[in-house]
Amino acid sequence: MDHLPTDLEIIEDIYYRYYDEYKKYAKDEPDRIARIRVPVDIKEIAEACGVEEDMIFGRLYYHFNKKYSYKDENGDTTTFFMSEKFEGLSVNYPLVSAVLADLNSEKKRTTIFITTSAVAVMLSVVAVVLALVL
Repeated sequence: MDHLPTDLEIIEDIYYRYYDEYKKYAKDEPDRIARIRVPVDIKEIAEACGVEEDMIFGRLYYHFNKKYSYKDENGDTTTFFMSEKFEGLSVNYPLVSAVLADLNSEKKRTTIFITTSAVAVMLSVVAVVLALVL
């Protein structure tokens, strides 16, 4: 089986690939309807992640939208990914950056936990060995 990209890998690719596009939004003569919505090329993302386009589209549309979209206190829905008639496929870039920050934080916590656990196991083994030797 080929490498299946994680949510973190896909979102990192989107974040870094479209960062400049997000920043260059012009208020005077905008090239898209809203600044927060950044058009994405599913084919480019799929190639970078090493999977088929349908896999990336499905992850964005079915998985990420369900997992990361939300309703605010007024009942308005903020979607992670959408398909607009005039703009095509786009992501909510600030939401992409927030999700990326959360995933990176989770990865860091997991790494710290695993490292701490590994050090504790090694210290326990050393303590048992010393107890047997002495």
